[in-house]
This record gives sequence, C-alpha cells and structure tokens, in this order.
Amino acid sequence: MYEIIIPEPVEKELTKRFDSHMLKKLHKRIKKLEIAPDVHGKPLRGPLAGIWEVYFERRWRVLYTIDYKRKVVTLRAVKHKDEMTR
Repeated sequence: MYEIIIPEPVEKELTKRFDSHMLKKLHKRIKKLEIAPDVHGKPLRGPLAGIWEVYFERRWRVLYTIDYKRKVVTLRAVKHKDEMTR
C-alpha cells in the first residue's frame, strides 16, 4: 500500500474549494490511490511529465506524483478542468 501525503498548501486549498460533503467524496477517490496509484490515474505528458491525474466529480483534476521506491503518493494540486490549459 502507498502512503498518501497532502502538503499543507494543498490541504488549505482543498478546504477553501470544497464543503465537507465534497471533501468526503474526494477522500474516497484519493483512498483508491493507496492501492494502485498508477491504475486509477493517468500520466500527463510534455512539460507535466512525471505528474499523474485522476478525475473527481467530472470537473476536477487531482494532480499527484508517485514515488515507487518509498511507496508514497504526494498530492500536488486540485484544479478545475477550466484551469488546466492544453
């Protein structure tokens, strides 16, 4: 199993953006990353290579990195799909 790390700035951003109901749903989605972070998410390409994403509620993207040696998943950001440019 992987350890999930949510840095303090990301935690603050989550509490600003979501109410308690949405935070519970997000927690369930993140919980899946403990078992297989590379199965439940998809890797980004180009300048964002090394960062993975998983969708949440169809409009939010949870961005994270995976450290396979230490078995750690670190959340980097939660962005609305409109905030992500292609």
